[in-house]
Amino acid sequence: MKAMILSAGVGSRLMPLTMALPKPMLSIANKPALYHIVNLCSRHGIKKIKMNLHYLPESVDQYFRDGSEFGVEISYSLEKKLMGTAGGIKRIQSFFDETFVVLSGDGFTNIDITEMYSFHKANNALATIAVKKVEDTSKFGVVVTDENGSIKSFQEKPKKEEALSNLANLGIYIFEPQILDMIPRGQEYDFGYNLFPDLLERGERFFAYSSSSYWSDIGSLEEYWKVNLDLASGKVQVFLDDTKEIRQGIFVHNSSGVPKEVLDKASAPVIIGRNTNIGQGVELKGPLVIGEEVYIDDNAKLIRSVVLSNTYVGKGVELSESVVSQNYHMSVKNKFGTFIDDDNVLKSHYFVPFEARLNAFLISATDRILSFFALLFLCPVFTVIAILIKITSNGPVFYISKRLRSPAVEKKGKDWYVYIKEKPVKYYVFRTMYTEADKRVKELKNKYDSGPYVKIEDDPRVTKIGKFLRKTSIDELPLFWNVLKGDMSLVGIWALPTYEAEYILREGLKGDEESAGVDLSELARVRFEGKLGIAGFWQARGRSNLTAEERAIHDSFQSAMENISDKQTDYLGEYAKFKTYGGYLKMLAETFKSVVKREGAM
Repeated sequence: MKAMILSAGVGSRLMPLTMALPKPMLSIANKPALYHIVNLCSRHGIKKIKMNLHYLPESVDQYFRDGSEFGVEISYSLEKKLMGTAGGIKRIQSFFDETFVVLSGDGFTNIDITEMYSFHKANNALATIAVKKVEDTSKFGVVVTDENGSIKSFQEKPKKEEALSNLANLGIYIFEPQILDMIPRGQEYDFGYNLFPDLLERGERFFAYSSSSYWSDIGSLEEYWKVNLDLASGKVQVFLDDTKEIRQGIFVHNSSGVPKEVLDKASAPVIIGRNTNIGQGVELKGPLVIGEEVYIDDNAKLIRSVVLSNTYVGKGVELSESVVSQNYHMSVKNKFGTFIDDDNVLKSHYFVPFEARLNAFLISATDRILSFFALLFLCPVFTVIAILIKITSNGPVFYISKRLRSPAVEKKGKDWYVYIKEKPVKYYVFRTMYTEADKRVKELKNKYDSGPYVKIEDDPRVTKIGKFLRKTSIDELPLFWNVLKGDMSLVGIWALPTYEAEYILREGLKGDEESAGVDLSELARVRFEGKLGIAGFWQARGRSNLTAEERAIHDSFQSAMENISDKQTDYLGEYAKFKTYGGYLKMLAETFKSVVKREGAM
């Protein structure tokens, strides 16, 4: 049997927890919800799995890869437009050449798939739905069956007094592959609203498998909190690798640091994840789930709560019946959430390996040392250049432009919302144009057919000395001052003037008709997540010889590599060294070589 795990959900009802992660990747007992579903499939002998992805798909792909680490084979179907629960499976119909199970990746269950499969086969069913008896039918789709389990009808969230059954649809299905022939191709199509009514109308063999297993769709904050505490309490078996049971009900990952007196006083059950550190005098009253790379400061008090990964909890802070994720605190009891804008209370916290910290220190030190000595030894050259600029044209020696450091970009729906949180950086370069140059730009033809970048061939606005300065890239030497001040690094993304940056964020970047109208808007926006610098991919590998689209790809690729986590550096393959001090030096050398050889010099 094969499996389809539906993993395309956003989880809007769990915002802000799902702002940076899709709902299937939210942790349950310190493992993604998807992990538990994949593990369930593996335990029941299902090794070939397909997942559909839509919202933040890279987080799923980076975690599971091809599934080999988890003892299964995983492949993905990326849906740019959601096709519905049934439509998403139809588009990959060729994968399902045998009986298959459909599971939701954004919930938790320990259902016995093997037993359900046996029930399905014993009834020679075309389709089988897993159901469970519930007290409150108003929260679920209800399945009405006869005494043999054959499905007769459905009710959508009926009131208790109106319900014809108390069997809730768990969203777990087993199908025969021929059922996919009943689903139209290329359109949004749903199991519950479209396919199941069709099966009833056709009189197909359609059964309900009644289960008493644990099941939660984590559809609300309270459900999410409850399933975590249930697993911590041992109501369901949970698989905690590299986690040691210090004493009954107290589980601590081998890499975490917790004072002995804190553990001795802790009331079980408690689960503490990887690389988590807890201070002196902290009170832990379970059930508690504390995530990975969490720091709980001295004398804090945690009661019946879930603390998600990469969170700092401040000194003396008390959390009770809450879910906490970095700066966000959500009270389950009061059904109220708030953003804590005080880093002494809550904030994000990341464990940075020693090697990464060493690389960052060496890069920062080299930036400052090289820029200091460069400015010191270039002073005579700067004086000569300043005199030549003054002789050849009126105006200041330096051209100071405002460029964006890194606008914060948030994506909601189809629109991009832009928040420029940081002040623009003042870029210092030698003036190469006449003082009225900016006013004349609209009169001239831009080299780039698309995008915001402005480059004029044989620009008449450039002064005689300016042509030489640009040709040799000497005009950029004052940027060492920006590096010395810490505004930027020697290696990083070339900062854009504010009008170019705002254009990309507002209009995006689309190729011309000759390039088949390629839309690089989202790729171009990735560049804003990178740090500023002088040397980089596009400077070293083409510079102004590149098209606007090629430049966007170079910058975005570099930005993406900078921001990939230390845990995922192997994802970069041969480019992993880019994040190291050696990679930094290599990029400096490549850029210097490009400038000296005048390869694409401006």
